[in-house]
Amino acid sequence: MSTAIATALPAASPATRTARPSFPGILQGELFKITRQRTTWIVTALLACFIAGPNLLYLAGRGIKEGVQTDPLSALYLVSQRDLQVLRVFGGFFLLLITALVIGQEYQLGTIRILLGRGVGRLQLLGAKTLALAIVALVVVVGALLIDVAGATIDLLILTGNLNAFSAATAQFWADTWMYVVSVLVSMGATLLLGVAANVVGRSLAFGLGVGLSWFPADNIGSVVLALIAAFTNNTFWSNLNGYFLGPVLNIFPSLIVAPRVATIIGEKGPQTGLKPASALGITPLSTIDATHAWLVIGGYCLVFAVVSIVLTMRRDVLE
Repeated sequence: MSTAIATALPAASPATRTARPSFPGILQGELFKITRQRTTWIVTALLACFIAGPNLLYLAGRGIKEGVQTDPLSALYLVSQRDLQVLRVFGGFFLLLITALVIGQEYQLGTIRILLGRGVGRLQLLGAKTLALAIVALVVVVGALLIDVAGATIDLLILTGNLNAFSAATAQFWADTWMYVVSVLVSMGATLLLGVAANVVGRSLAFGLGVGLSWFPADNIGSVVLALIAAFTNNTFWSNLNGYFLGPVLNIFPSLIVAPRVATIIGEKGPQTGLKPASALGITPLSTIDATHAWLVIGGYCLVFAVVSIVLTMRRDVLE
């Protein structure tokens, strides 16, 4: 006579059956993956070297010491704006690479199917990835600013033996510097959304990285081509069209939102006082644009990048 022993398993509760990953949990997971990738730290170290590099060049520059001693406020403007220009350029490259690793590589390796198979919503995952990248961007900006301040302090101690130049900083200097930081944040935000859209469209690291890194060089080359066409045709349409290219608009954006300052310039006719706009780096629009135009162009591109990313994420299946 045999006896069958059956063990009853506890039934899953309705809350367990309907549980879905939470957005904070997904965000935490994305930040964990970003910080655990070796490539992230290698790229971050390279970015830190590029950020710190200009401080070494200042020590070797001609007339830097005399400029700090005779006109410390102008020297502070020069150093701060050049450092922020370097952050805008190389910070953009950093974001494009990290975005390709976070989104493009996930598609390419097929690991995104595992996340979706565990109940993570498509838009929920895209939003968590984008927010995680935005947090990383903010951390990078804060870290870069700390490196710049430390570098400027060391430079002043080496060049002059004191930090008296900092006392020349006025309230207007800090307001202008903050607006320049805002221009850097706007540029990095547009670059981030560009990288997200490129990786969602291509669904591979190579495509996302290639499109992201080639976008702004293509803008610059297109500006040269339009300048030649405008010169040959003597038609302002082509130069006005260049005012809607994202790259040139981002290049001139700091000088549009930062108020020009009164500065004394030594020219052929001696010292002359005039308005000096904030520094702009790279090819600028062929036509004259204002801050409102720039905000609308940048906002328009960001909206397009966001809509493309959301629509394609919603409508396309992840089969490969």
